[in-house]
Amino acid sequence: MRKNYILYMVMVALATVSARAQEISIKETTARKVSDDKVEVSFRIDCSDWQLSSRRQLTITPVIVNYADSDSISGMPRLLALPSVRMAGKNRYRMNERREKLYGSSPDGTSNVFRFSKKHRPVIEYSETVPAEKWMSGARVEVRREWQGCAGCGEVLDVIFLADVPPFEEEKDMVERPHLELMVAEAVEKRRSFTRSAYLNFKAGQSVLLADYMNNPSELAKIYSSIDSIRNDEIYRIDEIGIVGYSSPEGSYASNARLSEQRARALERNLKQAYKLDDRMLRCSSVAENWEGLAEWLEEYRPSYMQRVLDIIEQTPSPDARDAKIRAIDGGKIYNALLREVYPGLRQVKYTVNYVIIPFTVEQGREIIRTRPDKMNHNEMYRVAESYGKDSDEYYRIIRMIAERFPDDRIANNNAAIVSWEMRDYGAMRMYLKRLEDLKAE
Repeated sequence: MRKNYILYMVMVALATVSARAQEISIKETTARKVSDDKVEVSFRIDCSDWQLSSRRQLTITPVIVNYADSDSISGMPRLLALPSVRMAGKNRYRMNERREKLYGSSPDGTSNVFRFSKKHRPVIEYSETVPAEKWMSGARVEVRREWQGCAGCGEVLDVIFLADVPPFEEEKDMVERPHLELMVAEAVEKRRSFTRSAYLNFKAGQSVLLADYMNNPSELAKIYSSIDSIRNDEIYRIDEIGIVGYSSPEGSYASNARLSEQRARALERNLKQAYKLDDRMLRCSSVAENWEGLAEWLEEYRPSYMQRVLDIIEQTPSPDARDAKIRAIDGGKIYNALLREVYPGLRQVKYTVNYVIIPFTVEQGREIIRTRPDKMNHNEMYRVAESYGKDSDEYYRIIRMIAERFPDDRIANNNAAIVSWEMRDYGAMRMYLKRLEDLKAE
């Protein structure tokens, strides 16, 4: 492999944004066949506006991958990982140097390590050439990234697409058009919903919702804000708001059943008054005792008494008997801890806002597809693509955009495969055809 790295040291003022909140800039990407037997991948990594803790490092690994061409032995997509590049904070860089002295080289084989500090922010020119293989024709080049901390812990980040390797010249006249025809998806209603939890406070044994009591002002503000985000946007129409009230498990089941229903009704009345809603737009129900929420908390935080309490929940049908058995564990110590630390969070009201996104005309869709494409259905996006003409760059771009927006849609992948063949992007064509095969096998 030919290696060519040029390091420019850039001095800039320290930014105030954390490294996790920023992205490195990868520009000037190139992926191409440069001779009869070589493929070149090159790009620039610009860290001048980036920030990195002195104890952390980021490893970047470019990969050539063809999702449409599988290895005959493993069945996995063919890929080739190129040499990694690593940006290390000041302290981490020194630690890497000490390890290199001990092992003679970097323990994981990464030799391209650059020091990053307040005064030294590298701009790295990356260039690698590798032997060309047939499967690389039309393949993708991606960057895989991993954070690493001082304790050896790591976090794999999202993959970044860099470029497509153009089809090799000798392949262009050999690829047959897929035996498919363009299809149009049906127009479907765009239904959406979201569910939130509110932790409203009521006076002991009461179900009147006091808007100024304890943390109720902030909780009600959150409820109103989430509903307003839909209600005040002209592209949405609210169909229904569902409310479910929950009580914590202490006390008698009959009392809790009555209390959870009354508290759900209290929020229902509040929303009906605040938004002048019809009865048909509100659906109210209740769960007498939130045992499921208690079990979820135990399984998430795994306290020492977790299994004892879970066994009681699973093996004791009567809610009041469950409560009594938990109260008896360790002379009531565990029960009192639950009352203080867990049960307040189980007294909640969940509300679900069900809404519809209005249909868009082609003219509206041309604007929406640039700014809010997730609000469009397959049919609307196809009609917008069609409006640009079937030989236009916009048509080709949107048809493939539909397949990325709806990766499990057979019609979307069918059309994208045809368009990719017309664009002579045979790697992408094979990827969409592979998706079609996988969808048919399901």
